[in-house]
Amino acid sequence: MVTLAPDDMEVLRSLSGYDLTLEIAKMSTKYGIAKNEILAMLSQNTNPGYDSSGVYDPSPKSLSNSSTPDSEYKNYNPPAKVIDKSSFRFQYDPTPGVEQRREKVDQAILCPSCGVALGIPSIRPIKVTCPECLQETTFSS
Repeated sequence: MVTLAPDDMEVLRSLSGYDLTLEIAKMSTKYGIAKNEILAMLSQNTNPGYDSSGVYDPSPKSLSNSSTPDSEYKNYNPPAKVIDKSSFRFQYDPTPGVEQRREKVDQAILCPSCGVALGIPSIRPIKVTCPECLQETTFSS
């Protein structure tokens, strides 16, 4: 039976969702193994205390069943990736009050969803809706 390299198995274990599907398709063509066989290899439980290459690892590991509420916490409000605003220009905006809004712009950040540059004030927390992808994000830092 053909098996995947330990490094490739670690990559697969670290992914989920659509990224996992894409990586399985890539590994399938690389190794010539059917996608369902790779999924079966991935779903096999490894022995506790052993790493993916079969070498014993004596360091203590927490059991997956004993999860704490803090371990499942995900920060859905990513920190703002602040960039230099001097390299950007405002687009033409004929609406009234545009001068006052532009005076409030202190920072340029990148949208975490699509990467477009957004000009925002330095007030935190701030809820921003990206005009490009319409993703709403609240920045607290």
